Amino acid sequence: MVRPRLLGIGALAAVLAVPAIAFAQQAPPAPGASVAPAQPGAGHHHRNGMRSALRSLNLTAAQQSQVDQAFAQMRNTNRNADPATRKANRQKLRAQIETILTPAQRAQLTAQMKRSHARG
Repeated sequence: MVRPRLLGIGALAAVLAVPAIAFAQQAPPAPGASVAPAQPGAGHHHRNGMRSALRSLNLTAAQQSQVDQAFAQMRNTNRNADPATRKANRQKLRAQIETILTPAQRAQLTAQMKRSHARG
């Protein structure tokens, strides 16, 4: 009777030990490799800044469609682009979006983006 109980305890200990051993054997990240941020967007304070600013502008359906197309086009061109190209594409996107907006909306967007950058 003691043997089945010991066997069960031993099996339970083995089952609990396997995940701990597997976790301990994971290789540390390579030097210089970035570690993913703990929260979505935590490492990218600018991420979706323009999108959120645009949401506050009460765009028409036509404007929203044009903005969505512009973002989709930028995503496609940035897919394998280097950082300098991505930055240039963001500037082009901003210029393209400004042509879609009315003068009042452009002023609102500029003010919203300044507030966003001031918050950091």
